[in-house]
Amino acid sequence: MKSIPIAILVCALASSARAQAPAVAAAPASTVTPTSTVTRTAPPPPKGRFLTYASFGMNAYTYLGSTAAKPSTQYTPADRAVLFQQLGIGYFFHPNLRVMLTFLFGETVSGLPAGTGPYTVFAIIPWLVYTTHGFFTGIGPQLAPVSYGKAPNFDAGIYTATGYSVALGRGFSLPLSLQAVLMLNQRVSFALTPAVALAYRF
Repeated sequence: MKSIPIAILVCALASSARAQAPAVAAAPASTVTPTSTVTRTAPPPPKGRFLTYASFGMNAYTYLGSTAAKPSTQYTPADRAVLFQQLGIGYFFHPNLRVMLTFLFGETVSGLPAGTGPYTVFAIIPWLVYTTHGFFTGIGPQLAPVSYGKAPNFDAGIYTATGYSVALGRGFSLPLSLQAVLMLNQRVSFALTPAVALAYRF
């Protein structure tokens, strides 16, 4: 009967060993942090400092003040149509500012007054232009050695243009503008001309 106490002793030792065994912590699951890739876009190439353009417009409204020989008058293309072409070049001395030199040619194609030639005006316009996000506005003197279809017949006044330029890519753009001109030397006159142009910046 000695086997019974021996069995009881073995069981007691086994239970004691299980109680004293240190708990084994579960190994944490390995976590892998995904590596994010940052793609840096190359900055756009700097824009050119020069701009050149050619434009075409037609008078929408013209007012001519009175003189000693003529009364004041006003007309639209239904009365007298005048086409205007411009050639210009400019230089950006600031990202939003440029100086321009423009040559203006005007030709009357209908309602031509008697005794005047069809080539109505030739003018030189140095002007300053502010531009931002496609919008632009500018002002400068308009100096016309040829005016009212006569040469030499110097006239002078103030030229302004305001509009929006639609980017076409590769340096080209399509400026749409409303030009307002106040002439003061020969007679007081005011004209509004919508115009469209093709410009290239380089």
